[in-house]
Amino acid sequence: MFSNLFSRLRVTFFIKLLIALNVVAVLGLLLFPASVSSSGLSLALHIFMAVALLWFLMKVVWPVRANLDKLVFLIGKHKLDGKGENRQISEILMGSYHGILDDTIKLLEDQYEELFSRSRQQENFSRVLEKKNRKINESRLRYRRTLDALEDGLYLVDDNYIIKSINRAEAAYYEATPKELVGKYCYQVFRHRESPCPDCQPRECMADGQSRNRLRVERRRAGREYVNLFCYPIFHGGESQSHEAVIYLQDASSLVMMEDQVIRTEKMASIGQMAAGIAHDLNNYLAAIYGVVQLLQMRFEAVSEGREKELSLLCRLKEQVEALNLMAGNLMVFSHPERKEMFPLSLNQVIEDALSFSRYELEREQVSVVRDFQEGLVSVRMEKGQIQQVLLNLMLNAAQAIRERKGLLEVADDYNGRVVVSTGQEGENQVYFSVSDNGAGISPECQKHLFDPFFSTKEVNVEGGATGLGLFTAQTIVAQHHGAISFSSETAKGSCFKVVLPLRQE
Repeated sequence: MFSNLFSRLRVTFFIKLLIALNVVAVLGLLLFPASVSSSGLSLALHIFMAVALLWFLMKVVWPVRANLDKLVFLIGKHKLDGKGENRQISEILMGSYHGILDDTIKLLEDQYEELFSRSRQQENFSRVLEKKNRKINESRLRYRRTLDALEDGLYLVDDNYIIKSINRAEAAYYEATPKELVGKYCYQVFRHRESPCPDCQPRECMADGQSRNRLRVERRRAGREYVNLFCYPIFHGGESQSHEAVIYLQDASSLVMMEDQVIRTEKMASIGQMAAGIAHDLNNYLAAIYGVVQLLQMRFEAVSEGREKELSLLCRLKEQVEALNLMAGNLMVFSHPERKEMFPLSLNQVIEDALSFSRYELEREQVSVVRDFQEGLVSVRMEKGQIQQVLLNLMLNAAQAIRERKGLLEVADDYNGRVVVSTGQEGENQVYFSVSDNGAGISPECQKHLFDPFFSTKEVNVEGGATGLGLFTAQTIVAQHHGAISFSSETAKGSCFKVVLPLRQE
């Protein structure tokens, strides 16, 4: 801005100077017409003004004219419609500054209108692009939410073994977020290796473009022991060679455990049939023994003198035979298919009958059983076999907890395992039975999943006896009786499971 101002001042000063010199020359000639010096001075001034005008034209006017001509030529050359170019150039050559400026203004106006129209088009185009981008972002978010909603693992790798995308479920198994794993090498994240895996399935899949799958390929951390792995190649834009592959990991742990449980159930069904046959034969043998004992007892009672010892032994033998008969009867009930009808039964008697089944397990663990039954309880409608199954599951869990605590103690002789089985009245319309032990207790982490199917603090298998279905089955049976099961536990002190049954069931 200041340079333009100085330029204007210099131009104005130069013109004023020339006018002043011209006035001086004219006044000298008028005042001293006959003087030689005034004539010479006037001539010198006119020569100087001529040279100055020539310099002004060369240094100021012609450069300005040239730049202005160039401006008009460029504007006319780049005019979008291309009209009027010959006329503008011809007028420029004519040297009419007024015409040049008029054409320049017209060209600028036309260019402004064109630019304004183009700006409107670009504005509309930007709105369209914004809508497209919004739809693309929505589609991307929907794609991401769909991936994150999957409970199974899903991720995308390229031919450089770099993870391009991964869903939240798969990243959670490595205690990370998808953003933290994207861009890393798959063999470093999944296998903790420094080089690609020799049996890399995505590499083989991308090499020949064929899908691959492996069923139950590996054993992983708790919660996802067995995995079905599926690999699919991806082709972009009609490419014949795949450079990316999608890997889908399906958790097959529950399926494997269900198959194991079916095998176990079939074995238990066979054992139940065998137990039913054994119990039936045992009843026949016991009936014969019981008849002989009764005959001997009647004969000794007829001649009671000197037979007190024999009578005492016969009474004791009779009690043992009756106990065996009761156990055989319970085994028959437990091994046969359960009846769907519910009958009013004495809770104390049902539990007392069921305790005979767990006697061997408790005696083997040297566990003492304390009975704390409330007398005079109202009969409850129940399925005897199912309620006995609930009690047996709780008793076996208590024995296992006591065994675990014995293994943790340095001096096992100072510890005596004990299980307390209690019954009682719960309010006006409910009765309960509970199983308390002084075992190892349940950790807070396990308490959250205690009633989940196939969850066990022991290793879940078929041969080892742990299926992870004991408490789940117990909860299902109690729910069928419209009751509730609850527990309380403290680590290294023991646990207590309580089952509440309603007196009236809808």
